[in-house]
Amino acid sequence: MKKLLVGTVALLLSIQSSALAVSQRLSDTAVCQEGKPECLELVIQEMERRYEPLEAQRDRDGIFALSYLRTTEKLQQLLDTVGFENPASIVREDALFADYYFEAYDNYHLGSGNVPTAWQIAFDAAENQSVTGTGNLSLGTSAHILRDLPFVLYELDQKGSPISKADHDLFNQVLLQVDVLGELAQKFDPTIDDNDLPGTSDNLESFEVIALWRELVWQNYVRLREAPNDASRQQVAAEIEGLSVATATSLFETFKNPTAPVSVPEPSSMLFLFFVGAYGLILRFKKIDSN
Repeated sequence: MKKLLVGTVALLLSIQSSALAVSQRLSDTAVCQEGKPECLELVIQEMERRYEPLEAQRDRDGIFALSYLRTTEKLQQLLDTVGFENPASIVREDALFADYYFEAYDNYHLGSGNVPTAWQIAFDAAENQSVTGTGNLSLGTSAHILRDLPFVLYELDQKGSPISKADHDLFNQVLLQVDVLGELAQKFDPTIDDNDLPGTSDNLESFEVIALWRELVWQNYVRLREAPNDASRQQVAAEIEGLSVATATSLFETFKNPTAPVSVPEPSSMLFLFFVGAYGLILRFKKIDSN
């Protein structure tokens, strides 16, 4: 717990001190800071550069990487048609969100810097092939949404480029149109196509879990933003880390490789539990102003 608190303090300090920002971040480039559509092309190019060797090696890290790439391509395709109030803010969010993933990935594989625990679980599972392909996708998705996104929204707010709640919610329409399971099954693990996953167009029930995760993200962002002092903000950050780790641990057990001698609950049952649990947490934070 002490290690977790230390990590969250360091994270918040890095967010609040723009002078410490990593110069290589895509979000630091002029085109991305201005929120121009061309920024999405830079993000896609970087994702492709990172993904190609993973596909060639059939590396399990490629499962989430490909899903993320296809999601970003879908955003580029729909940016001007979904109806965002402020498309530039969505572009800035996309670049910074990708930076968080790139940094976690690089820190893990280079053995340097801080790796959030939820990502540690996801990357370990990919490296050891200790979960199914479905598990790799689920672990990456939950880590990036539940752990990274609240801090991304808070960092954007601190930089004077906040995302509106309307645009945050509207982004779900982009996610609904991402369908990558068939490609993942063909390239990495045929069993992936046997399970419907959050974020795919063919399973609304599972997608609703992702939508609820994103609602939790918004509420946690508001809690970070409205915290009365640094100590309170650090506590919120620790709770965000704790939620992402608890979810990752549950997902790991749910999708553990069937060759392991353990009893694994049915994915559909676990997704239902996540749905109920997420809804309960939303009710807990309901009184928070979401504007």
